[in-house]
Parts: sequence; structure tokens; C-alpha cells
Amino acid sequence: MPIHQLVQVGRTSGGVVLPKSELRALGLVDEEGNVKDQPVRVTRTDTGTWEVAVIDPNDYPEIET
Repeated sequence: MPIHQLVQVGRTSGGVVLPKSELRALGLVDEEGNVKDQPVRVTRTDTGTWEVAVIDPNDYPEIET
């Protein structure tokens, strides 16, 4: 099981890098090799445990800016 490093993202968040090979297998990488914009839901399921789920962008309205 690979170990990934938690990294600082901006001033108020942390993140973990997901393997591009896994994202590609899900169709989340475009022809140029870039990760597509895709909504995901991150849910804390237990102390120190999170679930990341890809969700259908059509299920949610566009965010107005």
C-alpha cells in the first residue's frame, strides 16, 4: 500500500495527491494528460479516515460567482 504525504494547500487547507494512473482509469484525465475539473465529495468517516467520492457534476447546479 503506497504512502502519500499530506501537504499544505493555500492557507487553510491540506491535501493529498491522488495517483494519476488511478484518475486516468476513472476517465478523469484528458487527452493532454491534465486532470479534468471534477467535483468530489470528501467525507470524514472516522478519526483519521476520509472517503473521497467522485460525484456527477450534473447533480449539482453551477456555483455562481
